[in-house]
Amino acid sequence: MVSKKDLKYIRDDFNDIDKEYRKIEQEIWGLEENPIVKKYLGLQAKKNKLAPKRKELYRLMKNGEYENCGHLWGISMDEYGEYDYVCVKCGLNYKSLRLTNRGKEDSLSFDERVMASFLKEQSFVNDADINTVCDRELAMALYKKIREYHPDIDDKTVIKYFEIALDDIRNIEVSDERKKSRAKRLGLSKDFNRWK
Repeated sequence: MVSKKDLKYIRDDFNDIDKEYRKIEQEIWGLEENPIVKKYLGLQAKKNKLAPKRKELYRLMKNGEYENCGHLWGISMDEYGEYDYVCVKCGLNYKSLRLTNRGKEDSLSFDERVMASFLKEQSFVNDADINTVCDRELAMALYKKIREYHPDIDDKTVIKYFEIALDDIRNIEVSDERKKSRAKRLGLSKDFNRWK
């Protein structure tokens, strides 16, 4: 229970804070008359209006990409040390579904939630096409580079090229400078270091 004496202190504190709050509120309303602030608020309102439609179209687009991909599955290891199936063509991976099934959906990005939603409707992959464990980003970058140089080859040939390239990356020692250069050529960040 709050005593009369404590109530007086609470009222005094409330009045002080309320006065400051109202002063700030007045300043904000004054800023809304500034042309730049008006433009910002208008653009923000337009952006907020487009956001739900954009998200829905993105979800539909990604679902279409996943459905029409003709997946080429590889095995990667996630940051938790768990093996994961990942499509080196489109990036679809089972980590998002695994985390959703564990009740950790809040930790997923919007893109990962779209993946999980799509995967809930699919049957699980039992075998990988590429049977070498490789970082997801590296696997996708290698696939993209192989396709860039050989656009007309089939997936079986891609797998052979992929395995040769990965074997070379892992077995040929190069300097840190060459690793940075390799990462740049593959479109990875310059500090990428998950080659093994």
